[in-house]
Amino acid sequence: MRNISKARFEALSYARVPLVKIMSDEVEWYSNDNNAVLGTILLDNIDNDHVAMVLGRDEVGVFRCIDATVSIRTITEAREVLSDKINKHSKDGAEEFPQGVITRKKNLIFEYIEKKEPMPDDYKLLNELDLFSPAKELIAEIAYSFEDPDGNYIEQFQSTGFNARLWELYLYALFHEMDFMINREFNAPDYVIEKAGTRLCIEAVTVNPSQHVVDEIEPSTTEEMDRLLLDYMPIKYGSPLYSKLKKKYWEKEHVAGHPLLIAIHDFHQKDSMMWSRKALESYLFGARRTYSFTPESGLCENVEFIEEHRWNEKVIPSNFFSQPNSENISAIIHSNQATIGKFLRMGYLAEFGRQDLDIKFVGQAIYDNNQAHVDFEKSVSPEQYEEFWKDSITIYHNPNALCPLDYNLFPNVAHVFFSEGKFNSIKPQYYPVRGRTYYRAKEI
Repeated sequence: MRNISKARFEALSYARVPLVKIMSDEVEWYSNDNNAVLGTILLDNIDNDHVAMVLGRDEVGVFRCIDATVSIRTITEAREVLSDKINKHSKDGAEEFPQGVITRKKNLIFEYIEKKEPMPDDYKLLNELDLFSPAKELIAEIAYSFEDPDGNYIEQFQSTGFNARLWELYLYALFHEMDFMINREFNAPDYVIEKAGTRLCIEAVTVNPSQHVVDEIEPSTTEEMDRLLLDYMPIKYGSPLYSKLKKKYWEKEHVAGHPLLIAIHDFHQKDSMMWSRKALESYLFGARRTYSFTPESGLCENVEFIEEHRWNEKVIPSNFFSQPNSENISAIIHSNQATIGKFLRMGYLAEFGRQDLDIKFVGQAIYDNNQAHVDFEKSVSPEQYEEFWKDSITIYHNPNALCPLDYNLFPNVAHVFFSEGKFNSIKPQYYPVRGRTYYRAKEI
């Protein structure tokens, strides 16, 4: 039995029920030598004693509880009990512990599936470049517990739907991290999740390259970026959001009366997610905020209202949240971090793949809910660095929603509200605005 980090245990235990975290606190994490058996010691918050729990992989690769002892008085005793149990289940090198109730096939997300569409370059790099092995192994691990109601997830992940499927997997990891129960009975919308007696329904969508016209090239200056943010990017965000609005998911029986959210990520250019976020806010609320500074008043926020967005021959109304039927959308979830770089960092922290890498996360962040963007450069190492799936998540709340979203269900993420012509925001202590991952093999 050997100690492992909390980050590694979290990345291996996606079948864990959130209620366990409410009733107890995990205090130590362990594994056997071949990583087929996990163990954790919990402190029971009700009885103030300990639980020794052992997990093993089932038929589809998911770690589930296979043994447990409760009501252990001290942590020393709990370690002894856990060590005996891990040794017992590790005999003969066992790597699978069938549950006998699994009805689906094992998700082998990198096992080649024959199809007509070519594999995208990002998938090829992820699958073939050894430097990306932490990301690849983490994605493969998460996929074991990922249930696919449509039955075409892996095929699309390996072809034209790579970015959209990566975004869905990111959201899956996010909802687990935030202690939601995921209900896989339904295939639309993409996620039905529950917490604290509240059901949320989420549809995932991506901003993609245009099919019939040439997209504007990525900006190389601040002036070019500002020009695209005014009207071009609101139109890019507006197209997939309006398409999802026409699906009328709120009419489905399992959705009706519950908050319905759309989760969106920009993939329309290689680096567009690095700079396009501001345009989403102005399109959703039909309002743009700017800032001015005077010695007398300090930093002041100014709000400009927008009626439409016009780019070449394309014209769309602004203020998505005021469009017909949009009152059925409770909020919009956004992130710019559903990237291979994010999975690389998270996989490395969880000790997947090559551990002889030098990885840095470089960008700008907001600290302590201030407005100023502060440059950062962080070395990604398990001993000194911590990162979460919820970092960089922003939730824009619909002021006209029939079923408003309770922001308390998503703690420690950014929330944006708009009421009576004014913006209000809640931001976590650390909020990465944008960031880029740099990686290389460590020098010997």
